[in-house]
Amino acid sequence: MSIEVAQRLPRATDLDRTRGTFAEARTLPGEVYVSEEVLRLERRGIFARQWLCVGREADLPAAGDYVLKEIAGDSIIVVRGTDGAIRAFYNVCRHRGSRLLDAPAGRGVTRVLCPYHAWSYNLDGTVQTAPRMGDDFCKAEHSLSPVRIGFHEGFIFLNLDPKAAPLATHFADLPDLRRFRMGELVCGKRIEYDVAANWKLVCENYSECYHCAGAHPQLARISEQISRDERGQEIGDCFNGGPMRLRDGIETMSMSGRSTLPTIPGLSHDDTRYVHYYVVYPNMLLSPHPDYVLVHTASPVAPDRTHVVCEWLFTAEAVGAKGFDPSDVVQFWDVTNRQDWALCERAQAGVGSRGYRPGPYQSSEDCVHLFDRWYADQLAALL
Repeated sequence: MSIEVAQRLPRATDLDRTRGTFAEARTLPGEVYVSEEVLRLERRGIFARQWLCVGREADLPAAGDYVLKEIAGDSIIVVRGTDGAIRAFYNVCRHRGSRLLDAPAGRGVTRVLCPYHAWSYNLDGTVQTAPRMGDDFCKAEHSLSPVRIGFHEGFIFLNLDPKAAPLATHFADLPDLRRFRMGELVCGKRIEYDVAANWKLVCENYSECYHCAGAHPQLARISEQISRDERGQEIGDCFNGGPMRLRDGIETMSMSGRSTLPTIPGLSHDDTRYVHYYVVYPNMLLSPHPDYVLVHTASPVAPDRTHVVCEWLFTAEAVGAKGFDPSDVVQFWDVTNRQDWALCERAQAGVGSRGYRPGPYQSSEDCVHLFDRWYADQLAALL
């Protein structure tokens, strides 16, 4: 790929073709998958302004537990305070801007200490000590710079935009998934992947099963697509998605098709026969199952590289049981993920070619079009 292509922005007319009606629309232009300049716009105009899932409240069980998250080039501290509240701050000292913490996670810290001039901060961001700053120094004016934080069904979300709508407002039309009790579930397995493909290719691939019969024999044996008329349209300002149906005799998405794990309490019969797939914009992929919830987050590292975190969430009863073994479901999705990443990498190899031309959407790719249209609207506003 030439330097010219890597720096090129798409034309507004190309984005307009994606933003058209489903029958007439064309896929996104190649530049959005390969251009460094597009990624810079995305970081500034999408990832720095959207609510992003950065983990779960259960990741920080005790006071002084923290994680570092990178968003749009900024390092963010997410920490549970002595009062039990979880807060987020820029990882920047208020004195002369030194980076404060380096370790990606920590347990039971009692303060945040700047290695440069030994300023220290309480877990609520207030200044604890500022050596030799003089009697007229006002601690209250030099607290760590906060980052907006929100919580939904046990997940932690951050937004770098101080003017963004509150998370509850942003999620106003998100489907009501409280019946899956996600805030009570426990992470039983976590796998991280580095995918040599653009983050949008990962999200698009998740949004369709046009490829499933040929690429995922283990998945095609377990579940089946249903028509758009049967599943209805699940669309909102912040998401799109829909269900697939488990085949007769199948209990869950696992290598065996059987479940040795307890079903999430309170689910309806229909909930035990369908698996739901939602893309929560921009990069959270959420999939409730009858006996677990699967979550992916796809974070851009470079135009052609994405870091994906995949977590399997189970009931506390399941994880606490003697001999807990989630390998049947973990192996199923690990195999499926790796098949998908290989497909995304093949697509990445092609979208940067001079021979790439945006193509039509197949009839089952309506969710891909919804994601692409949302993205095209976002990018068009930045050009």
